[in-house]
Amino acid sequence: MPPSQRRRVSLESVVQGRFHETSHGRCFLVEEHLPIHHHHGDLPLGAFLDLDPNILSLLGGDPCPADVDLEHALFLDTETTGLSAGTGTMAFLVGLGFFERDRFRVVQIFLRDPGDEPAMITFLADILPRFKMLVTFNGRGFDVPILENRFILARRPFPLAAVPHVDLLPPSRRLWRFRLTSCALGSLEREVLGVERDQADIPSGVIPRVYLDYLRTGDAREIPRILYHNRIDVLSMVTLAARLGRALAMPEGLGGPDLYALARWYGKENTEQFLRKALTSGLPAHLRLRALRDLALLLKRAGRRGEATEWWQQLALEDPLGILAPVELAKIFEWHIPRFDLALRWTKVALARARRWPPGPRRERALEALERRLSRLQRKRRYNQS
Repeated sequence: MPPSQRRRVSLESVVQGRFHETSHGRCFLVEEHLPIHHHHGDLPLGAFLDLDPNILSLLGGDPCPADVDLEHALFLDTETTGLSAGTGTMAFLVGLGFFERDRFRVVQIFLRDPGDEPAMITFLADILPRFKMLVTFNGRGFDVPILENRFILARRPFPLAAVPHVDLLPPSRRLWRFRLTSCALGSLEREVLGVERDQADIPSGVIPRVYLDYLRTGDAREIPRILYHNRIDVLSMVTLAARLGRALAMPEGLGGPDLYALARWYGKENTEQFLRKALTSGLPAHLRLRALRDLALLLKRAGRRGEATEWWQQLALEDPLGILAPVELAKIFEWHIPRFDLALRWTKVALARARRWPPGPRRERALEALERRLSRLQRKRRYNQS
């Protein structure tokens, strides 16, 4: 039905909420209280409170005081009039989630009309200073810049500008990128958290259009779906943070791809341990080759060439078209374990493999370098035999 022909359906008739009076007008609030043992997917909401704040620092990248009370964390998600974070985009729904004594409270502030924004900003300016940590999903690039812009336009400081911010999207990508094709929140809910949204949900991409339709027609019948979507986003951040924190604190139960991801994430710290565990935990063929390469390179850089030789040999066996392992073995037997016969053998293996590559500059460069190496080794062997 065209928007102009829809009948008006008031927000209050389809949503259980209340009006909140502020010094700048009133805004519409929807609230829910859940016990902390409430399961959202496979974990209770209270699992977040068991995390070590230092783990959250590792997740978020922001220094997090070791004595921070996790009950002072705020989970924030917005629904907006557009999908960009430009100054023309307004947050018409702000979802807040936080622990309050033995319960988890979800507060959603909804703009029945853009003219209610001063009341929303006033409400947020009053409630946000109580929190000592911010948790979002893609909040650095989207939610926070939008809210900061709206506070600037209202000539107010943004209350959360200086608190530690844990954006869960980057660590989710780091941990699950080798196992999942998508690290969107909906994908993480299905594949990691065990969360199933019901038919009340609405795709995030159509939310701005549905809200603008509501403003034009006054028909609020689709608004509960937007509130449901936002509410689930807030709850999912709680158990997602708990799941990420547990993976970093107790990686023993992770599978091979996630262990390999941890090895890449941690840099030098614990890398060897995670690579070895990943290789024994089962990896897809392409990831196994990468893990073999990374472990051999790590041992080489640590000066542990004897151990590195074993892993280069394993990589050479499992990667029949790769030349990195044969070349590294040729280097070891030329410069560190003087066995020119073995250095020549591995160089010839690399040459044979490179010749099977498709034509192109990469093949030509490899062949040129390998032929130079072969000539040098042949001269060295003749010299040593004379």
